[in-house]
Parts: sequence; C-alpha cells; structure tokens
Amino acid sequence: MFREAGADEQVIPPLAAKRPALPLARAAPLADIVAVIASIGLVLTYVGFWSAPLTGYGARSADFLRNFYYPAYLLALVLVCMRPGRALKGMLRSPLLIALLLLTAATYFWSIMPDLTARRIPALVFTTLAGVALASRWSWKSLTEIIAGTLAVLAVISFLLGLLLPDMGRMQELFPGAWRGLWLEKNSLGNVMVKSTVFMIAAGMMAPERRKLWFGLALLPVLLIFLSTSKTALVVLFLSMAAMGFVAIVKSGPLRAVIATWLAVVVVIGAGLLMATETDTFFALLGKDATLTGRTEIWSGIMQQMSEHPWRGFGYGAVWDDPSFTGPKAWIGYQAHFIPADAHSGWLELYIALGLGGVILFALFLLQIWAQSFWAAYTSPAGWLVLPMMTSYIITMMTESIAMNWHELRWVVVVAIALKLALGDEPEAPNAPRRL
Repeated sequence: MFREAGADEQVIPPLAAKRPALPLARAAPLADIVAVIASIGLVLTYVGFWSAPLTGYGARSADFLRNFYYPAYLLALVLVCMRPGRALKGMLRSPLLIALLLLTAATYFWSIMPDLTARRIPALVFTTLAGVALASRWSWKSLTEIIAGTLAVLAVISFLLGLLLPDMGRMQELFPGAWRGLWLEKNSLGNVMVKSTVFMIAAGMMAPERRKLWFGLALLPVLLIFLSTSKTALVVLFLSMAAMGFVAIVKSGPLRAVIATWLAVVVVIGAGLLMATETDTFFALLGKDATLTGRTEIWSGIMQQMSEHPWRGFGYGAVWDDPSFTGPKAWIGYQAHFIPADAHSGWLELYIALGLGGVILFALFLLQIWAQSFWAAYTSPAGWLVLPMMTSYIITMMTESIAMNWHELRWVVVVAIALKLALGDEPEAPNAPRRL
C-alpha cells in the first residue's frame, strides 16, 4: 500500500514519474528556417515571375533587372556555407559539369564580345551554384516540397491575375485572350506550369501525409496550361505525365517493371520514326508549320556560320547581343529574313557559343543524368521527380534555348537534380533528428 503523503510532499503517480515531459511541437532550428527562406528566395528569383510586371509587360527596358539577381548570389553562398563539405563532394562527383563550366569560361579568350562573355560567365556560375546549394542542403522530399510550394503560390497569383486583372494576366496583342499570368507571354506561363505540375505530383508521392493537398493543388497549373493555349507546353506536360506513369508502373512490381521497360523502348522508337516520317503530323500537334515558325531557317544559318570552325564557337552569351552588321547574328538574320533573339534550340545554342566540344560535353552530362534518373525510377522515391523533369527538359530543349542559361530556374533544377543524384540523401544516424 502507498504511504500517505505529508503536508509538504507531492504525490507523484508511478506512471507519470517515469514519463518524460515532451513539448507539444518541436521548434525548427534557426539554421533550417534560414535555409528554407534562402531556398524559396532562390526559386522566386530564378523563376523570373517579377520581370514582366516590373517592366510593364515589356513596355520598359529590362536592363536594370540584372541587379535583382545579386541577392540570389548571396543566398546561394549562404546555403553552400551551411553544408560546404556536401557541396564540394557533389561537385567532385560531377566532373562533366566542371568541364562544361571551364570550357564556358575559356570562350572568353575567343569571344566576339568578350565584355559580355566576361559578365555572363559569373552569372552562369552563380546560377549553377544555386543548384549546388539546393542539392547539398536538402533531402529529396524537402527539396521537392519547397519548390512545389513556391511554385504553387505563383500559380495561385497567376490565376487570380488572369481572372481579376485580364489586362495584365492575359495577352493583349499577339495572342489576345491567352493567359500569361505573371509572365510576359503565354509560353512562359505554360513552361513554368509544366514544372509546377511535375513538382506538385512528385511532392504528393514523396509525402503521402500531404498527398491530397499536393494533388489538389496540381489541378491549378494544369488548368493554367490549358488557359495559356500553349500547345508546346501541353505536349511537354503529356510526355512528362507519361514518364511519371512509367515510374508508377515500374514501382508496382518486378513483372510490370519488365513489361513497362520494353513498352517504353517500343514507344520511344515509334515516336522517333513518327517524327522522321510524319513530320507534318508531328508539327501539327505542336501547332507549328514545317519550318517550326522560322526556326529551321535560323538553324540553317547557324550551321553555315559554324562550318568553318566547328570546334570553336563565338563565345558564351555573345552572339545574340552583337550589334555589328558583319557578325554571325547579322548573317543568320539575313538568311532567315528576320533578326532572331536566340537559336531556338538548346543544342544549337551550345554549338554556336561553345563549339562542338561543348555540345559533346553537354550530351554526356545529360546522358549521365538520364541514366541515373532511369535507374532512380526503379530504386528511389526520387524517380517520381527526376525522370519526368528530365523528360520535360530534353523535349523542351529541342526547340527552345534553355541549355546552360544564366539566371534561369530550369538550369538550377537540372544542376540540383544532377548533384542530388550523385550525392543521394544523407544517412540518418540512430536516434538523431530527421534531416530536412
């Protein structure tokens, strides 16, 4: 029997005496809070949603916008300094990326506009550093949810802008009525919303406790893709979802994985044959004519300009801002009968800037990422993100100049995926708090 407590004694129930007091919620460490804010800042900066409103949707000069990227450089440095060992380890495991950056820097010595190349090389390096920082700081799950959440906010704002302020949120001249949201034109909205959809669905698959939330939010970017009337974005979305469907099948069992792999090979070969033999049908799906709205004439001009020195380009970021009447831009414009703003092809953009060596290095880099992404579809939850994202990137790169772009979220994401695939998630120590 229990002894009766004295006047100055406190009765403690036996079970309560053994149970430690636990806080109702664990406070997030300050370092994690700073890292989340820095990561969101990087995504918001490099997605470029703010450039169109700040320039009055193209009504004012955009030259001053480069100043808005300097804070992002600082944020990337802050994140890298939080995990310098992981960041260095990731870079050392990505020698092809290092080689690409070194070759890009070397083009300064033969650039037709060395002052521009000298300015854009640091911009590319810091954009790359943003991807390194995100990969070294976060787990796959946290990285996916941070980017998905940030893009979800932009999708909501874009929808409200198109709905309530159509003079801003919808195009008024070239494609009247097509939704553009926070961006300058409809294709930009479509491209960002494709990434948003992939990230949100991948977040739902990686975080089942919030699956209904992420899947519900994913409906909004899909709606915005349709409202943008961007056929290219719609095709890329379809192929990205097909890649995600492939991941779902191979993760459902060994037999289905084998069948899905063979079907994927057949579909890829069949698509290649369709593009080669039924080009008019393929272009019609994209809403373009046989010249891809003048792209093939640009491509022909680039090939002609590079015929005399295929291994040496004209310098990184130099060709399309060359004001001379005798440079490659002028000759390409003469052949195409209009002055292009870029190569409208990621591969040819690399070719004219870095030469054939840059194209080969980049192809090897993408091949490495693609092989690792394909393997992740079988072995890692990261497959929900990496295979659809790389599918989206490679398809878009065929007709858009998105390869190694400075101040561009797509390059940040590709670098983050490449390094994260090389690093993997950090193993958790026994009884240690889970890393974000």
